[in-house]
Amino acid sequence: MPLKKSRKLSRLRELCSLDLPTPLVMPSLLAELHALVPSSRNLFDWCDGDGALTRYCIEGPVDEAVARLYFDEFHNKREAEAMPSFAQALRSGAVLNSAAQLDTARFLGSALYAEIWRPQGFRYRVELIVRSRDGRPLGSLVLYRGPGEPCFTAAEEERLLPLLPHLAQALSRDAAARCPPEHWQPAPEPAEVLLLDEAGRLGHASAGAQRLLLLARSGPGLQPAQPPTEEMLASLHESAREGPVTRLIDSPWGRFEFSARRLNAVDAAVPSWTQVQLRRLEPRELADERRLQGFELSSGQAAVARLLLQGLAQSEVAQRLNVAPSTVVDHTRKLYQRLGVRSARELVEKLRSEPN
Repeated sequence: MPLKKSRKLSRLRELCSLDLPTPLVMPSLLAELHALVPSSRNLFDWCDGDGALTRYCIEGPVDEAVARLYFDEFHNKREAEAMPSFAQALRSGAVLNSAAQLDTARFLGSALYAEIWRPQGFRYRVELIVRSRDGRPLGSLVLYRGPGEPCFTAAEEERLLPLLPHLAQALSRDAAARCPPEHWQPAPEPAEVLLLDEAGRLGHASAGAQRLLLLARSGPGLQPAQPPTEEMLASLHESAREGPVTRLIDSPWGRFEFSARRLNAVDAAVPSWTQVQLRRLEPRELADERRLQGFELSSGQAAVARLLLQGLAQSEVAQRLNVAPSTVVDHTRKLYQRLGVRSARELVEKLRSEPN
């Protein structure tokens, strides 16, 4: 049965409330947003105090050539030929830029649409500007639909508005990463594969590998960062001669694990290549929240479960939530019944055995 709108919004609100840096949370938030308002791809842009774009997170593959063309030719430049530029949208004071604003022959005939939007499969977009309490822009949330899909309706656009204060709170708070090494675990997206030639140069890559390479190198930013190919991949290639090797890279987007091994050539005349598996890791706290949202728990039960997962005793949970101990006992009893467990230890085992 489909989730009610209030429950969909609640799931997004809980993600915003996690005490984690927003770049770590944003991929999960963009994915969860599809349940509230269906779309083909979602995007979030961060901006600094002056309203300048600093970084962005977009779902799906990143086309470096298109991104470079956009920043070189259109961003806050020729963009204004077809629509308000990024800077203009932030300065306007608007909160919501409706999809209807760009559903025009003028926009569809523009160079921006032909050279940037259409190659990425974009046709409609709705944009929400996230602002601080004093009106300072913090970023913009954009939902896209492609050709053949319906335009966003006014009702769908209004459904997004209650999310804005929670996004603003998360962006204003933006925590520092505090994740012990043992608390990182694979993110839900699949691992990607790179193939390095005999000189350690990148020869082939799976569809989503370019995006993960960019994220590992702290991009995407205003100018697409060069992925860590030459030096780091060549070093992996050399190290793999002695046997399988794994290396970790930390960036604002998470921890990235590169696992390399040599491939034996079937034909002796063909040089051996190196296979690199690349995957993004995320904090266990984020994975715990995703699993919790898979159960239909009340807000009180979920709040208690989050703290029990952190190892707190019920008395400590009551102090943290500022509620009576009897309230925590009642929530815990119902939580155990709902999950079919009898102790906090079994609760942790039950939740962390669920698929991520």
